[in-house]
Amino acid sequence: MAQRIPEDVIEGIRQKANILDIVGQYVQLRKQGRNYFGLCPFHEEKTPSFSVAPDKQIFHCFSCGRGGNVFKFIMDIEDLSFPESVAKVAEMIGEKLPDEYVGPATPANPEISQLRQMHTQAAAFYHHILVNTQVGETALAYLHQRGMADDLIETFNIGFAPDTGDVLWQYLHEHYDDDLLRTSGLFTEQDDGHLRDRFYNRVMFPVRDQGGQVVAFSGRILTKADNAPKYLNSPETKLFAKRQVLFNLDQAKTKIRDDHRAILFEGFMDVISAYSAGVTNGVASMGTSLTDQQIYDLRRLTDSLVICYDGDAPGIAAAKRAMGLLGGDQGFNVSAVVLPDGMDPDEFVQKRGAEAFQKQITEHRLTPTGFGLRELASRSDLTGDAARADYTDAALTIIAQDPSPVERDVHLRGLSKQLGVDLGALQASLIQIQTELPKQRPRQTERRQSAPMDYGPLPPPPAMPEQPRLSLVERTEQDLLALMMAHPEVVDLVQGKSDGTFEFVDVNYQTLYLLWQDYLASGHSAGDVAGFNDFVPDAENALLTQIEMRDLPTDYSEEQVTDYLHILSRHPLQTELHTLQQQLHQAHDNGDGERELAVAMQIIQLQQQLKGRPGPVS
Repeated sequence: MAQRIPEDVIEGIRQKANILDIVGQYVQLRKQGRNYFGLCPFHEEKTPSFSVAPDKQIFHCFSCGRGGNVFKFIMDIEDLSFPESVAKVAEMIGEKLPDEYVGPATPANPEISQLRQMHTQAAAFYHHILVNTQVGETALAYLHQRGMADDLIETFNIGFAPDTGDVLWQYLHEHYDDDLLRTSGLFTEQDDGHLRDRFYNRVMFPVRDQGGQVVAFSGRILTKADNAPKYLNSPETKLFAKRQVLFNLDQAKTKIRDDHRAILFEGFMDVISAYSAGVTNGVASMGTSLTDQQIYDLRRLTDSLVICYDGDAPGIAAAKRAMGLLGGDQGFNVSAVVLPDGMDPDEFVQKRGAEAFQKQITEHRLTPTGFGLRELASRSDLTGDAARADYTDAALTIIAQDPSPVERDVHLRGLSKQLGVDLGALQASLIQIQTELPKQRPRQTERRQSAPMDYGPLPPPPAMPEQPRLSLVERTEQDLLALMMAHPEVVDLVQGKSDGTFEFVDVNYQTLYLLWQDYLASGHSAGDVAGFNDFVPDAENALLTQIEMRDLPTDYSEEQVTDYLHILSRHPLQTELHTLQQQLHQAHDNGDGERELAVAMQIIQLQQQLKGRPGPVS
């Protein structure tokens, strides 16, 4: 059993980890003021409200309230326990925890943790069979014939499931109970209750989530068999939902972030071939059309997508559907690459080579308008006058919908040259068509104009997210506690002015205050807010990051602290006054004159105290 990770080891990893680099692997961040903003990875939103403060090494979402340090972020996004998140962050920064601290610490979800472990072991087992055993030689030769070098096989952890039907079950059944094996998706149950390997006689491609954990497999059949599908994917399990997974996102996300662009392929073999050709920012959906979750996961990382599907008719149709999904309100700058001769990316790389494929991706991208015109031309017959006229009208309708005047002009000139039609006549027809079309929404026009095709620096987010509205008392408590944490001497000043009896009005702030004092008393630095996050229970963690994200002056004055204390000291009296006013109305409604008079006297006394004048003794 793993030992508890010492605090100095945790602190060392946290000090070396830059939260901006870690979070940036999951969220596209843009600097605004001191902090960085992006779309929250924990809930769907259209306006960025997720913020990272690099100076304090913490994150906070102003919308859903999540917050914390780098360990808390990895815990939440990867569903890991605290020790597992420390190990994950260490791995991400190139560090290795000592062996005695790595092991089955208390998992966030024991069943999910076991399923992850099972899939990791299965992937390692299949890979070992492929590269180290005689049984795997045929499959390895097949992959080499497909142009996959050994380093590529290693990168994607490709394996082989032999044609025995129970080799994986034999490997795992002594370590996991049958119920867990049944729910894993790795096996099928026979009529007699026995389990059989789901995958056999297949080259195995592990499917990982965006954190790099193996959650499923896709197996390609090695030798053709009757009624056997060419590809077989894992079924949906507690670990794997194909609508939520993009193949290779875990490896591609850093390159996507650096290039500000993702390449979307149809299948995982295309992704792997593109990777071998040096295009390492490719992802693919798991045999389904793009889902809202997959689109949102991409949107968090980039504004720009290049669709590179098969070049045949079904591939073109699929690319057209994808463009419809990704355009408009999704906020993407979308382009497409149509490979020549109907080839798919894998085939193109094998026949034309890496350099030619890279050139296709970088130099032959089509805008949505250009793609629409190409798709129209591919299915049009221009041999007759009527057909040419119909084609011209359809092409002009496509061009008219482009919000960029420059792009419209480029395509008009191309159409004029293609058809041998006078440019002026086409321009006149275009104007007429534009008057008949619904007006373009300004937001779409702005998006296209603010996302140039050279994929240069990203524009700033729309606006700074609004901080939650707070009452005067709560805002005062947040400001005062933030000052106390930033300047330890403010604590002494507050206690001195209150004769050592100061307490926050709200119990949550008082709890944070006491925890902060304990944290300092245990020898920690007042500037170590990120470390304090690990000291704070989850219930107070979001409140802590909300306080730390407030934009406060770096300095303070004694008068300012006095004002804060004055506001907080009046709160109990104001609460009591509100209660008495309700009692006064009740006594009046009940016709209880004696009670009404008594309560009125109490109200007058409280009002005088609030004004700073002593009330009557009796």
